[in-house]
Amino acid sequence: MDLTPTQRSAGIKLGRPLADYVGEKRTARPQWPWRMIAEQLAADTNGEIQVSHEALRQWYGQEAA
Repeated sequence: MDLTPTQRSAGIKLGRPLADYVGEKRTARPQWPWRMIAEQLAADTNGEIQVSHEALRQWYGQEAA
């Protein structure tokens, strides 16, 4: 999958791929909801990366399943 500019920027800010970040939270127990991941992503990047929970679900929903 080709990364969007937002996905690339998030990976740079996080110091690791956004897919890894999301996957870690989706496979945690208890599993993080998409909305909470989106909110935490914004917090972890000091508000620089803000994406909707639906965008995260569309981008990574199949990978985390």
